[in-house]
Amino acid sequence: MKIWIAVLSIIGGISGIISGFLVTAGGTIFGESDMANDGAAVFWLSILAIFVGFLSWAPKPAVRKICGILLIIFSIYGFFINGLFFTFAFIFLMIAGCLALFMKPKKKNNDITA
Repeated sequence: MKIWIAVLSIIGGISGIISGFLVTAGGTIFGESDMANDGAAVFWLSILAIFVGFLSWAPKPAVRKICGILLIIFSIYGFFINGLFFTFAFIFLMIAGCLALFMKPKKKNNDITA
């Protein structure tokens, strides 16, 4: 189940990178410096989201919860900054954040049978 957090954060991160690139290019073409800055911020935030998705594999529950909260924050912030361009990334990063936040670790069975 932990593999889905990384897969969803990679898909969300890649679509966020594309979204950030498109908004940055659009802001540069139309001379809107605020739009270009917001797109660049989302671009780098999406790269960071991919790394946070991999960090959510950590065995400690506290690290997983922090990574889940960060993924949710990244998705909400990116949606407010880039708007509808970030919708696809928002969905995948939000699902990955919720999975990392609420996923229960598997219990190992240490019974020895002869």
